[in-house]
Amino acid sequence: MTASPPVTASTRDALTDPAAPATQAAPAQEPQRDEEAPLRAYVLEDDPDIAALEADILRDLGFNVVSCARIVDLGDLMAVALPHLLVVDVMLPDGDGGDIAELLRETWPGIPAVFVSAASRGRLSELAPLGPIIAKPFDIDRFREAVLTAVEAPADRWRIR
Repeated sequence: MTASPPVTASTRDALTDPAAPATQAAPAQEPQRDEEAPLRAYVLEDDPDIAALEADILRDLGFNVVSCARIVDLGDLMAVALPHLLVVDVMLPDGDGGDIAELLRETWPGIPAVFVSAASRGRLSELAPLGPIIAKPFDIDRFREAVLTAVEAPADRWRIR
């Protein structure tokens, strides 16, 4: 499996300017960038309405989006291709999405993550070092800003515990 694709300074421009060409930073082993490849986001959310809303916002920001409702499905996606962004619900029927996101980022450092959850404030504060937190119910503009913050941050901004 290749290293996580780092997010470049031009990513925010590509996400905020619809006329800007989509860019993708190449994985560590490949020095060349594929300017035509879109950004990839994986949404791990068990509520289909929330997953659809998050996917719509992410598509508006220029991401190709794949949503899944179970942790095992996210693992399958990660085996196929690494995302440029993870959007993770914490309380899932098959486990804690925060724990899984932390494990994934230990394996592939630098993958930005946004946590959207109705979990307790205590649990959300535990996840704060890993990426922006959006409590449910969430404001669409706050979600959009959290995504832009996550993809703009340097890979080492969100510490791995």
